[in-house]
Amino acid sequence: MVLGGGIGRSADLLLRPLEEALHERSPMRPRLEATRLGQDAVLLGAVATALETARPEVFERRTAAVS
Repeated sequence: MVLGGGIGRSADLLLRPLEEALHERSPMRPRLEATRLGQDAVLLGAVATALETARPEVFERRTAAVS
């Protein structure tokens, strides 16, 4: 799990308590990491999601136009 934005900036204070809480409540043991992207993490995630969503549409239209 990646902690970004304001939470990521406070990772030095939050990582240990979050890991302990997750380990108490979940059989899974996710690894927690703080992002180095800071506030840009949310923006970059949104752009990546938009590109992933739009890519099939763009290529389907391009392929249909060539055929």
